[in-house]
Amino acid sequence: MNNKSRFSGIVPPLVTPLNKDEIVCKDSLHKLIDHCLNNGVSGVFVNGTSGEAMRVSDSVWEEMTKETLAYVGDRGVVFCGAIDSSTTRVIEKIKKIEALGGKIAVCTPPFYLANFGQDEILRHYDRICNQSKIEIAIYNIPDTTHVNILPRTIGKLADYDNVVVYKDSCADWQQFQRNIYYLQDKDISLFNGAEELCAASILFGAQGCIPGLANFFPDLFVQLYEVCKSGSITESYELQKKICEVRDCLFEGPAWISVMKYLLSVYDLGEEYVSWPIPEMTDEHKNRVLKILRECGVLNA
Repeated sequence: MNNKSRFSGIVPPLVTPLNKDEIVCKDSLHKLIDHCLNNGVSGVFVNGTSGEAMRVSDSVWEEMTKETLAYVGDRGVVFCGAIDSSTTRVIEKIKKIEALGGKIAVCTPPFYLANFGQDEILRHYDRICNQSKIEIAIYNIPDTTHVNILPRTIGKLADYDNVVVYKDSCADWQQFQRNIYYLQDKDISLFNGAEELCAASILFGAQGCIPGLANFFPDLFVQLYEVCKSGSITESYELQKKICEVRDCLFEGPAWISVMKYLLSVYDLGEEYVSWPIPEMTDEHKNRVLKILRECGVLNA
């Protein structure tokens, strides 16, 4: 089976459920995973951007990896975030993921210190691929890394045997189209990480999406995926429109991750604690979010 067939569909990047002491709440994590898997997603992505992976403690990062792998079991794929600021640090995390039983590590380009261009990105992933025993998913998220993997670069990286997935969250449709063209004949699965581009990406040939809001609305995204695969433009348009309208709630808080954590409590999946110093939601913020959810028909109360 090729990688485009192995990895497809909707894969929520899990929010990390915390308690007030910033410790993983296992009961909430289990509830969140069940909510996603029971609504038809293909798997989950632990310790990504939506999981506050670069803010939580090392012990929380390890606990999330270990517990997610154990609880998901063979019910779906688990992408394990190995996101860090240098090649050496990423490889150390990959080795920890290997030791915990993980099969796929997700890696961004290095960040914090200035990157010098696409050659540095190639050097970064070359060493990762050559020193890793498990499969690699490459993750492009320029908003946080301030590094953009260009289509021609991922075209080269796709030739590594252990590079099996590419998630691009650049939210640039022109660039994503070029990704599709560069990777159409490569044995690599392409995912979009931008909710607003899910329908277009799948209709044009991407294998799936990794949208943060799928934590709370997995059924909506799975329905969109299935409609897109069936080729129905009208239904795809209507579902994508609804997703974009729901997505507006993310801009009604002090930070988008604050809203995501609040949604955990709204849908009885966990508490709304964020990692310090991310600000918490005020009552005014919450009321604005609830108003949007009601208007979109995704909140009964």
